[in-house]
Amino acid sequence: MSADPLSEPVCRADDDMLGRLAAIDQRLHQISTHLATIGTLLCQLDEIRANLDTLIGSLGLAGPTMARAVRELPGCGERAP
Repeated sequence: MSADPLSEPVCRADDDMLGRLAAIDQRLHQISTHLATIGTLLCQLDEIRANLDTLIGSLGLAGPTMARAVRELPGCGERAP
């Protein structure tokens, strides 16, 4: 995933607001980088699911049992497009 190592913010004095904000900013950047990676993976999984739906349909296996099994795959239909 990300090449940035996860690290704890440096402990700073209570009055070092700029240092605390910098640590928060760094952590938010790390989180957003990980979320972007997860988003990319979810898009790839959606593409795989669509390809499986097409394949199952073309094989004539799209009966109620198989279609229901595909719909019940984790994450199917849980996210907005």
